[in-house]
Amino acid sequence: MIINHNLESINIYNHFKSISNNKAQSIEQLSTGYYINRSADNAAGLSISEKMRGQIRGLEQASKNTQDGISLIQTAEGGMNEIHSLLQRCRELSVKAANDVYTDDDRQLIQDEISLHLQEIDTIANETEFNEISLLAGRYDKEGYLVKSESLKNFVQDVTTSGGLTYRYMFDGQTYAGALVDFSNISSASDVAKLAENGFSYTCCTCDKVYSVRFVNGTPDTSHLNERNPIMEVDVSSLTNGTDLVNKIIETAYGTSSHIFDPSEQNSTTKFVDHFSQFSSDGAKLYIIDNRPELANRDWPIGNSGTFNLYVHGEGAEKNLFLPLNFQLGSNRFQSIQIDITNVTTEHLGIDKLSVLTQPKANASISIIDNAITKVSNGRSALGAYQNRLEHTIATTDNTSENIQYAESRIRDTDMEKEVLQVSKSSILEQIAESLMTQWNQNSNRLLTLLS
Repeated sequence: MIINHNLESINIYNHFKSISNNKAQSIEQLSTGYYINRSADNAAGLSISEKMRGQIRGLEQASKNTQDGISLIQTAEGGMNEIHSLLQRCRELSVKAANDVYTDDDRQLIQDEISLHLQEIDTIANETEFNEISLLAGRYDKEGYLVKSESLKNFVQDVTTSGGLTYRYMFDGQTYAGALVDFSNISSASDVAKLAENGFSYTCCTCDKVYSVRFVNGTPDTSHLNERNPIMEVDVSSLTNGTDLVNKIIETAYGTSSHIFDPSEQNSTTKFVDHFSQFSSDGAKLYIIDNRPELANRDWPIGNSGTFNLYVHGEGAEKNLFLPLNFQLGSNRFQSIQIDITNVTTEHLGIDKLSVLTQPKANASISIIDNAITKVSNGRSALGAYQNRLEHTIATTDNTSENIQYAESRIRDTDMEKEVLQVSKSSILEQIAESLMTQWNQNSNRLLTLLS
């Protein structure tokens, strides 16, 4: 017998510690409910589990977002429903006024009622809101968008705009999404002078920002250049033709009219142009390019999901400017849709000057109201389609979230039955180890007895 080292007891003790550690780990997993409580438990599993948790929480919020979107749509549709009823009453009154059995005084009374209905239509359109967001009177971006709307068709030769069209800009063998404004029709200082307070704006393929260029006579206001929706003012007071105008736009953006478009450029004098959007020119033609590297060699439809939209603006119709609403429907970037809600103010519907004071006017009003009813009907139909789509989105999102939770649970959560058995097993082995250590200690005591 070796007396310097009780090797048998040491071996039993080491096994006892291992059993105790396993038991403690099982008890921890039972008490927390998690199989992975720290990265050492399962390094790869923890990383995968956390990624899944991000998806799960994102999907849960996306489902709530979608439900909020449906509530917004139902609010807008409810307002349109009331406007529909008012339009039907106005049509009924117009049919009545078109009958020549009524005097001018009678038609004035009918006109008074129609005017009240039109006022109520505007009240509904202007005051129908969801979380302080105007729904039926157009949506304006309060952080920018000072450019006024309507076409500059008298001055712009050609515009490549949204609506499913595709414009591709080739540079150094690469293809970039973009838009084109041709100012070739501008040929005199008087033409340029008429551009003051007008301009154009655009959005990039993957952002919700609106970039506006506004023409002014005099010193530009640079305070809006670094806003969320930047506005760049261009001094046109000394220009005489379209080529000068394009050069001035580029000079204002880059500090030099001889700037050469370089897709790799990621810095500029302002936030107005960066590597996500660049200007380039060809005489009186101004190219606006979305040059993110991942768009190389790809057609990018203008007006498609994640749109590159170009708007050319002028005087007189700012009320028609309407920005879409973005609903985030997924857990990841760009998993969203844009919805457009019809502007149903009387001016937009074309009924703000409706008159039935004479038989011909009353007769014409019937067709005018029919057109307004059609616009509202189309708007309501679109909202119904949006709602149906969102309801399917909720079902898909909830199903995806549920299945990812099942997968994450298999990685992260404790198998309770297995761990209960493990604790019982460890307890039995602990008792056996304690008993064996006691016996070996007794053997040592016998040696002492022999020696004594």
